[in-house]
Amino acid sequence: MYEFHPQELIKKIIDAGFTQAQLASHTGVSQPSLSRILTGVSPNPRLSTARAIERFYTEFVAKK
Repeated sequence: MYEFHPQELIKKIIDAGFTQAQLASHTGVSQPSLSRILTGVSPNPRLSTARAIERFYTEFVAKK
């Protein structure tokens, strides 16, 4: 379904130097939710959550 799974995108965002708190602030996805996705506790986030993470990745990480 995804080109990159949200878990992979979060890892790439963190590797680019952003924190979970920054990602949460920009996406509206709570930091605990991001942590659950990252650790695999919530492996299948809502589509709206996945899209918010993907938008952040596209805007701030992929363009570099």
